[in-house]
Amino acid sequence: MEPNWTKQISSGLICDTYYSFFVVYAVIFVFALINGAITMFYMKGMNPMMKLGLFLLNGILSAVVVTLMLFMYLMCDRSLLAPRVVAPPKAEGFGTYRRSDPHRK
Repeated sequence: MEPNWTKQISSGLICDTYYSFFVVYAVIFVFALINGAITMFYMKGMNPMMKLGLFLLNGILSAVVVTLMLFMYLMCDRSLLAPRVVAPPKAEGFGTYRRSDPHRK
């Protein structure tokens, strides 16, 4: 289903691209936090409702950016660089008998 020309692109290159977007979103998140702090603490003459609206917008922006950061990180870490071999599930180690079971030998 994948075209032949895209098979030549390594997973490492794609992962590096996702990681660079992760860094860009991290910088945007820091700017949103700084903007929210400046809005709340240094804009003394601003209408309180305007301050609350700007703070909520910064909160929404921060939530979206953190979600995108998590997505970029997980795309790189789990799906692109994850090993292709699926490990068999480990047994839990619980027995089906009791110590006082008279039929146990």
